[in-house]
Amino acid sequence: MGGKDIRKSGTLVVLLLAIVFISGCAENAQENKTGSEERVTPVEGATPSVTEQVTESAGGNTGEGLLSGQEETSLDEGKEVIIPGEENSSQGTLDKENSGQGNETSSENQALDNNQTIVQTAEGAGYTTFASLARDAGLEDTLNEGGPYTVFAPTDIAFESLPEGMLDDLRNDKERLNRVLTYHVINGEYRAADLKNINSLVSLETEKLAVNTTTDGAIMVGDATVIEPDIVAGNGVIHGIDKVLIPL
Repeated sequence: MGGKDIRKSGTLVVLLLAIVFISGCAENAQENKTGSEERVTPVEGATPSVTEQVTESAGGNTGEGLLSGQEETSLDEGKEVIIPGEENSSQGTLDKENSGQGNETSSENQALDNNQTIVQTAEGAGYTTFASLARDAGLEDTLNEGGPYTVFAPTDIAFESLPEGMLDDLRNDKERLNRVLTYHVINGEYRAADLKNINSLVSLETEKLAVNTTTDGAIMVGDATVIEPDIVAGNGVIHGIDKVLIPL
């Protein structure tokens, strides 16, 4: 082989070695690029909207996880992650619900009170003697049906203040008891504000009751004073008075 051929062979060998070297460098560069790519992995135990960015090197080492949009922090596995701003929003929703529930309960209680009859309402308000006498006189059914009615209910003390023996006499004389009690009942509903503009009312007993307002604003019915106005019942209103009214 001549010297010219040897030079050609040497040149080819050099070219082949150069190509192999360049190919090897390219493969290493590609592997380094692939190994250093950044991947996004969900954080275990966190809410679905929170992710952890994890950077892995070509050798498989894992970098520190960073919560997107937040400073670096550690998460306890299984605990809920609260996004800033969501806590106040949740509390506001709870307050509204509680407020709404409080408003609904109050309305239910009011509706329950308004469903009570005149006699039940009087008894519940402490006018127990009037309620008991109304039952004894057979007036409970009358006051439970129809209406609305306005009732001037004497206090228990007012009944106890009657002349000695009079209350027992009324209990034993149902016709007279009925007349006395119906003298305290008016057909129609008159609140305290209405009574201040009225001079007289006709009772179920058919006799008139004088109504007037004193200079200090007290409402007088006959010679009794209204001491507890506007006790609302399901079919009317009750006004507590300090004396028993006796028809002529």
